Amino acid sequence: MNRDIRIVSEEQCTGCGACENICPMDAVALKEGKEGFHYPVIQTSRCIQCGKCKEVCPGLKKPDTNRRIPKCRAAYGEDEIRRESSSGAVFTLLSEYVLEKGGAVYGVVLDEQFQAIHVRVTRKEELAPLRRSKYVQSNVGFAYRQIKEDLKAGSWVLFSGTPCQNAALRKFLGKEEERLLQVDLVCHGVPSQKSFDAYLKETYPKAELKEFLFRIKDAGHNCMVSRATLKDGTVISNTADTDLYEKGFHQSLFLRKSCEVCPFAEPPRQGDVTIGDFWKLEEYNPAFTDPLGVSLVFLNNEKADHIWAEIRPKLKFDEPIPPEFALSHNRVTARIDIHPNRERFFELWQEECFSVAARAALEGRSVREIKQQRQRELWEDRKRNLSGRVKRVLPQQVKDIGKKILKKK
Repeated sequence: MNRDIRIVSEEQCTGCGACENICPMDAVALKEGKEGFHYPVIQTSRCIQCGKCKEVCPGLKKPDTNRRIPKCRAAYGEDEIRRESSSGAVFTLLSEYVLEKGGAVYGVVLDEQFQAIHVRVTRKEELAPLRRSKYVQSNVGFAYRQIKEDLKAGSWVLFSGTPCQNAALRKFLGKEEERLLQVDLVCHGVPSQKSFDAYLKETYPKAELKEFLFRIKDAGHNCMVSRATLKDGTVISNTADTDLYEKGFHQSLFLRKSCEVCPFAEPPRQGDVTIGDFWKLEEYNPAFTDPLGVSLVFLNNEKADHIWAEIRPKLKFDEPIPPEFALSHNRVTARIDIHPNRERFFELWQEECFSVAARAALEGRSVREIKQQRQRELWEDRKRNLSGRVKRVLPQQVKDIGKKILKKK
């Protein structure tokens, strides 16, 4: 039997990076697989068969230290911060709690190349890029190692990530840390960076794209509107009705295999605190809803209870909710429905561009039909653009010709 991480199947592997972080010989690296997701590869010449990569894998054994029935809150912070957040700004308040103690916050940003990566910040002014959801799997890098060093130095740390990443950090550290606040997200599942890159390349040439934001609130609290800002100032808003990436994500077309049955999504949760959107809250109490968003909060242990009591005076709204209501109205169950054409999408993507493969899979049509429709749409766009140029240009040309005629006379 293998003593290393190769025993873990693709259906079990979450790409959390625990094995890469813990290897004392740096013999494990996450490499891109056929579908664009990263899986561990072992450099056998460096491997000493210590078994640490296998022992740390949360896919083989889930940490089980938190409450099986968490305490639940509906909460939100001040309006100004909520406008720049996905939900109720609870992440910001928890982060400020740690930063005010001289600690560090680890969270996800989209960098200048629109790569989702975990970064470390130590000032409140640096929090803005860590806010908002990112519908792509982040590269955790060697954050777990860095967190361990921060904790050894006596610093407070907040780590924000998916449930599987929080499980990975717990197993990597191997013990409860008094000064560590783990925050896991209510996670729908993760697409790969490769799929996000392909979408951006086809939709907005990277040379022209300045900023991309998921979960904007121009139309109120929702999870299906994104916004791209180009370098020339053009702003393009997209919804799940028309945008292929939004539509494919919400219909679970190109999620990682392990996301279909995720043991970390259900209680006991992996963070000390769990945060997400409180969908369907109006069914419990319509007065609790708010157009700028309300956070679902699970307090998963006594440490979370204590910290919540400390930040509560900074909240604009905070109400207890029966956990059974929250657990039945949000993605806090292991299994989700994956799009029936998931496998077809990835097969088509081997030969076709991202947008053609996604449309064919989402619409249940042939590649030929999709390409023919694209040609018609391109032709219609060209006609509209040409018509617009004629309307703008022809009147001035007529005037110029008239002036030339008059001069000749």
